[in-house]
Amino acid sequence: MINVTCFKCRRRFDLDPVFVGAELRKLKVKNPRHYQAICPACHTVNKVSVAEMQDELDAVADEIEALVKEQAKAAEEARKRAKAAAKAKKESAKDEKKKKPAGRKK
Repeated sequence: MINVTCFKCRRRFDLDPVFVGAELRKLKVKNPRHYQAICPACHTVNKVSVAEMQDELDAVADEIEALVKEQAKAAEEARKRAKAAAKAKKESAKDEKKKKPAGRKK
């Protein structure tokens, strides 16, 4: 666990190195210098140096990689479900349109 002290309220809290590593991988920046940890008490954003956390992150590199793969797989499945739901909704809308009787003509 990575121990962090909030700069505003001075409360101490822990960060999970596996979660931090996965979040750092999601960033668009190749080599981020800081991780933005949110204090659970006062919700202040605290900048935590990646260099200070590097030892803990290296120790759990395999777990980080597994979590990143799992998240990518879950995201892909969610995309497929959303696409299938949109297709089903579109088809049901077409079916309802066909079932509606035409209005009377005078």
